[in-house]
Amino acid sequence: MNAIELYQKILFLELRPWQMNNLSDLKFKHLILDIKKEYYTHQPNYEVVFCKPLSYFRKYYNNLIEYSAINFLNEFYSEIQLTSNKSEIAYLVNQAINKKLSQKLKEIDQVIQSRNYTPEQFDLNSPNKAKDPTIADESYVIHLLKYHMIRLFMDIQETYKNELHGEYLSKEEIFYKYFNENPPSQEIIIEADNFPNTNPIIKTSTEETKPTFNPIRDDIRPNNTKVLLFEQIIKNPSRFSHIEELMYEKELIDDNYNFKDKYGIKRYLAALYHQLIRKGYFNSRYFPENKEIEPLMIRKFLDYRYNSNIDKQFRTWNNDQAGLLNFIEKDYWLDNISAC
Repeated sequence: MNAIELYQKILFLELRPWQMNNLSDLKFKHLILDIKKEYYTHQPNYEVVFCKPLSYFRKYYNNLIEYSAINFLNEFYSEIQLTSNKSEIAYLVNQAINKKLSQKLKEIDQVIQSRNYTPEQFDLNSPNKAKDPTIADESYVIHLLKYHMIRLFMDIQETYKNELHGEYLSKEEIFYKYFNENPPSQEIIIEADNFPNTNPIIKTSTEETKPTFNPIRDDIRPNNTKVLLFEQIIKNPSRFSHIEELMYEKELIDDNYNFKDKYGIKRYLAALYHQLIRKGYFNSRYFPENKEIEPLMIRKFLDYRYNSNIDKQFRTWNNDQAGLLNFIEKDYWLDNISAC
């Protein structure tokens, strides 16, 4: 089922949230397991940062809507790359924006108006929050769908500005045109993180040959008394070496183990550090001192090894575990790193 068909079911057919709220939380917990996980195959321009789903009902719709949106972009950009004909590309772009997405935005507004949904209904800090939790849940789902549809509109429009038959619409203009309102003061549609595991939307015809990467299962920098040694901190040199080969393939590091500091990649590298810690790639204690290895020691070791400095990003993720896990779940490679 494609995203447009799924969203049609949420708005008008069997997946309408006001017809699903009689199911138990346990039922939604099981339904979540049936949802196919999607990862970006092409770098997105924007992403949605919405209220955390605090029930299995909300999480079910959150996953359903978000993964379908990712799938929509993946299929759209894949279809675009199958053709080099400019007229056909323009047709696909305008068909997506002016027919599919535009129509769904209008329908979402109709549902919001007819059912009197407002963002305040699911805002725990609002004096106007809904007294009936089922109304809050329903409003949450439809507003989440609204933001994902706007994001899809903005994403395709941003990538193919020159192919638009109509005018390019700013975020403010989209909200005014389809919902007769201003965007929320707190940003919900933001610039997307950089996902190194994705393909570029426009492929180049030539590709430079990369230097050969030779994994080194040892220290590669001069000894530093403030940094633990490779043999003290790495649990399994062979497994860790494989991770570094993949880091090179994904252009996180160069052939000399230097971090390739591109926009947005520091957050990604910090997430990788945390994921490797979670998956057990480092010893719990170091010898001969027989002392515990703390996450800070691991971050310093990796930063020294890759000639990087992601202290700020590492601490940010450390203080936002929910955000970290959400970020990891969106990236196929990070999410599927095996335990050591």
